[in-house]
Amino acid sequence: MAVLGSLFLLLVLEKSPNFTQLNGLLAEPIRDLPQLNLYLRESKQHQDAANPYVQWFLHQSKKPLSIHTYEESQDWAEDPFGRDYLVLVMSLGQLVSNRGAAAPNQKAGVFFYILADQSEDLSAQEQLLLERSCRQLWMLHKIYNRFFLTRDGIWIYDPFKRRDSAFGRLVRYYGSEPLDKLLFHDINGYPLRIQMFRSVYTRPEFDKDTGLLTSVTGVDFLVAQMLRERLNFTMLLQQPDKNYFGERSANGSYNGAIGLIINDGVDICLTGFFVKDYLVQQYMDFTVAVYDDELCIYVPKARRIPQSILPIFAVGYDIYLGFILTAFACALIWFTLRVINLRLRIVSLGNQHLWGQALGIVVDTWVVWVRVNLSHLPASYAERMFIGSLCLVSVIFGAIFESSLATVFIHPLYYKDINTMQELDDSGLKVVYKYSSMADDLFFSETSPLFASLNSKLTWNRDLRADVIDEVATFRSKAGVSRFTSLTLESSRFTLLRQIWVVPECPKYYTISYVMPRDSPWEDAVNALLLRVLSVGLIVKWIQEEKSRVDIKMRLSILEANAESDLVRVLTIGDLQLAFYVVIGGNLLAFLGFFAEHFWRKSLKK
Repeated sequence: MAVLGSLFLLLVLEKSPNFTQLNGLLAEPIRDLPQLNLYLRESKQHQDAANPYVQWFLHQSKKPLSIHTYEESQDWAEDPFGRDYLVLVMSLGQLVSNRGAAAPNQKAGVFFYILADQSEDLSAQEQLLLERSCRQLWMLHKIYNRFFLTRDGIWIYDPFKRRDSAFGRLVRYYGSEPLDKLLFHDINGYPLRIQMFRSVYTRPEFDKDTGLLTSVTGVDFLVAQMLRERLNFTMLLQQPDKNYFGERSANGSYNGAIGLIINDGVDICLTGFFVKDYLVQQYMDFTVAVYDDELCIYVPKARRIPQSILPIFAVGYDIYLGFILTAFACALIWFTLRVINLRLRIVSLGNQHLWGQALGIVVDTWVVWVRVNLSHLPASYAERMFIGSLCLVSVIFGAIFESSLATVFIHPLYYKDINTMQELDDSGLKVVYKYSSMADDLFFSETSPLFASLNSKLTWNRDLRADVIDEVATFRSKAGVSRFTSLTLESSRFTLLRQIWVVPECPKYYTISYVMPRDSPWEDAVNALLLRVLSVGLIVKWIQEEKSRVDIKMRLSILEANAESDLVRVLTIGDLQLAFYVVIGGNLLAFLGFFAEHFWRKSLKK
């Protein structure tokens, strides 16, 4: 009778109106599937092959189809299907048992169950039995993408519809969308466990007495609120794990957020992870990239130049070099004018030799160059005009020196900072990191000898609550690794106070995503919403607003510090040390010059 019923249903479905209706029901669920695997019962192959749904998959699905048989009584120790897309013919009794072929444990598959032994539609009692078995699979493995093909239509399990106070209900399917889209427009307040721990864009706040989480702020929490509003789920914020991102222990297990994901302790972690290989790809998936960041090295700020030699560094070496070379070039031009005037007999040598006049011109040039008056002017008006131009140039140089000198006493100068990885390596500083994910591929030793040397200097600080930045700024004997945004948002006071320096050459760049268990039911829905938010620039806007708040806070602190301090810089005797050194040096040179001139004249008289 079952075979005759199936043949009759097949004849009915072959009629144009009903055949079109069946196409409408099954076309959407299989539209994006690359292929299908059809499983017939070993003992009832011919009966199953005659089933109208089987015939539709064989002749109308237009998909590559692989046909297999299985034993109904066979009990698989492991999941026999993996991540395949399956069409299985079985009885309702086997289906609700959740054993054998009816017990998948992979969330990624799409399952079509053809209930071949049903001579009529599911009764209310059968619906409850099937609903209970579906709820069990959902609670164990989050499996939902299953279609139940009965004589009078198709049923699905909606885990977000309520049956009294419990979530999960069996409902009819009308072929509008695939289940990964249909069920996630509104998940009806279903509770999702959200993990958020302290990071650059996540700031949890705790009760001082109990230590329990009370609230969360930051860009990541704004994203969480947006997802909650659009998907309509209940956000169950989990107590942040003390191990943050998580580390791999010697026995191969993981703690932190990664460990929670592996052990089904969280549904989504909305704190950003670097997109890289954590060796848990079979357990964890990344969302679409939500932002990016650089991994940078920070070092102690170079020491301040002492006040005693500060004026020497008031201008750059190029200014000093230009000042000195220009003076000698002008002396050469002046000497050339003097030679021309002598040839034209505009001036005469008098009692001096030509080289004596050359020496006098060099001295007079430097006298004018340092803005001191000449005791006498040359007879040639051309030379006098040239001296006037020297005076103008010396005024410009003098103004540069004076303004720079005034500036360095108000704004202190520092020695050269570390700006490249080579300079970092030459400094000999140990590079400290807290999270293993920051250092496992920071410096690939195979890349270059430089990176091999830097990799040998990496040191792991296992105390996740240690303030490495404060240690670098205080003890000045090590360097640290951190995200660039973390340094600018959370540790800007160290930069503002000139205690640390961020090496401009950052060795790593990462995109950053949220993470969730692999093949999570809501993965596609979350990614679709994140892409929409990114496309309109909301996450970029929230990040810029957070940076602006930090900038405003820093500027206000600077203004308050300036208001409390004396804006007038009073020079002390210690600031004038260099002037005394110059006087002493000048006197020594004068004495040397005096003795040299004295002995030179004596030698000439002899």
